[in-house]
Amino acid sequence: MIKVAMIGAGSVVFSKNLTGDILSYPEFRDATISYMDVDAERLEVGANLCRKVAKALGAHPRIEATLDRRKALDGADFVINMVQIGGFDSTLVDFEIPRKYGLNFTIADTTGPGGLFRALRTFPMLTSLCRDMEALCPRAVLLNYSNPMSMNMQTVFRTSCIRAVGLCHSVQGTFDQLMGYIGEDPSKVAFVCAGINHMAFYLRIEKEGVDLYPRLFEAMKRPEVYNTNPVRFELMKRLGYFVTESSEHNAEYSPFFIPRGPGVIAKFNVPIDEYLRRCDNIVDEFQRMKCLGQSNEPMAVHRSHEYGSTIIHSMVTGQPSVVYGNQPNDGAIGSLCKSAIVEVATVVDRAGLRPTTVGELPPQLVAYMQPHVSQHELFIRAALEGRRDHIYQAAMFDPLTAATLSLDQIVEMCDELIAAHGYEDQGGCLPRLDKKPTRVPACGKHFDKIDPRRLRASWDAAQAQAAADFLLSWHVIGPFKSTKEGQVCLDQPTPAEEEFHSRGDGSVNLKSTYNGAGVALAWREVTASKKNGMVNLTAEVGPHEWAIAYGYTEIDSDQPRRVRLRCGSDDGIRIWLNGQMVHTHEARRSYKPHSDSLTVQLNKGLNRLLVKIDNARYGWGFGVAVTHENV
Repeated sequence: MIKVAMIGAGSVVFSKNLTGDILSYPEFRDATISYMDVDAERLEVGANLCRKVAKALGAHPRIEATLDRRKALDGADFVINMVQIGGFDSTLVDFEIPRKYGLNFTIADTTGPGGLFRALRTFPMLTSLCRDMEALCPRAVLLNYSNPMSMNMQTVFRTSCIRAVGLCHSVQGTFDQLMGYIGEDPSKVAFVCAGINHMAFYLRIEKEGVDLYPRLFEAMKRPEVYNTNPVRFELMKRLGYFVTESSEHNAEYSPFFIPRGPGVIAKFNVPIDEYLRRCDNIVDEFQRMKCLGQSNEPMAVHRSHEYGSTIIHSMVTGQPSVVYGNQPNDGAIGSLCKSAIVEVATVVDRAGLRPTTVGELPPQLVAYMQPHVSQHELFIRAALEGRRDHIYQAAMFDPLTAATLSLDQIVEMCDELIAAHGYEDQGGCLPRLDKKPTRVPACGKHFDKIDPRRLRASWDAAQAQAAADFLLSWHVIGPFKSTKEGQVCLDQPTPAEEEFHSRGDGSVNLKSTYNGAGVALAWREVTASKKNGMVNLTAEVGPHEWAIAYGYTEIDSDQPRRVRLRCGSDDGIRIWLNGQMVHTHEARRSYKPHSDSLTVQLNKGLNRLLVKIDNARYGWGFGVAVTHENV
């Protein structure tokens, strides 16, 4: 029976989902799964959740939990890496130091200074992991889920001879979303996608030989569609093809959005600091997962979109499959250099993983990717050769950085980031970057190592101030499932909404129950996060996709007044105040506290507020703030 080692299993939701995927195959019900993490508490929570997953599936795996990586790897057939070196503290450094120089990010985990320094932090761990695999499980296959995908895979393939593939869910997840825009069943549509991770493009989308791109261009003309993905649709309008990774990611991969100022940022709904807010939400989610793992509450298990279990099944059973994987180019894409890490369709069976040949890409797509391919090469040479100048150059050729900072600022910023993270042999986490003399000068300034606790306290204080006006007491109900598979929109009626409209006064009957896909749904009282004002619907009503939920609250005002109402949502949001719809925004986005803003009139006395949220994929939630001052 196979052994799977999960490294970084303290990413408890991810390890839980992957475990469910693996154990859903009858062949693997008795597999050995070894969970490893350096954080004992997170490791225990992850293992407890996975035991509940096994019980829910009627499986009987051998589950190990260890702080010893070599023990986890010993004899493994497959190794899954999901490690993030440095956690939130290091990520905050990657955001806050560039911000001093005028450079802002949304995610900062793929490219640019954020992705570059995350890759540098990961390099020592990943090279060590590969050496341990060569010694303890040389025939095992490494499935890497950690970002930055392309730079991490450069580390794997340029420093070891192990079999490996980098995996991401953006290709399959985005394709389902695209088919929802045009009302097609994804299983009946063929596509070809190719490029580099997070910047791959759908080259062909066809059904029975008919090109579906014209329908996608027509759908884009509808505001309720365009506004769900404004950056990606704008790129499709200009490049002719749709890109795989989200709008918040791609907003920082080019000079066309963030460097153009607040007006363009607002127009394209670019969520600056998005990843930092996600990290805050992950902290709250971990506490919920900890309680769930210790409780007797049954675990609902659903297959995820991740390719990992499919690869394991195909390699063990010989049943072939096709996934999208990240491996060295070696001719798969003729337009990119041989050493580039590319994301293309990959055939999997007992013989292993074989990337398919795509050929030449349209030149405009190559132009979009090429600066990032160059950064990946500069990164791996900097890490392997100990060259600080290649760090400067990698940042210089990042489109976002180049459009924002001068050359002197870029060098100084990189020097400060190097000092902040420190070298591994001096208690930091970076490989040495001063091994090879260079003609390229440093900035010549001295920087002290940053205290991450001070940065964290500053971030927490800013978030608390931003959330001060949020409404905290709510009743919620859901999920009401979409009436169309793979589609959801705010116009979809539900029994709860029909009763709300029939009452006519903006109130809801909190004692009413409704049928939601065969399950009785009732209103329940919840409290929004005091950190960011978010009602986490994943925690409160469950991790449901293609679904609708509602939130209801009441506001008491001592006088009539006009106020500013601010809200955020994941995904779309619609708001009624005293029975009148005052706001609607169909979007596919992550939660940001103040995404939308509008002026509303409060009556003297009781005011009733109903919020409707729809969700396509992954997590969902909302938050609403009402200013204390009049406007």
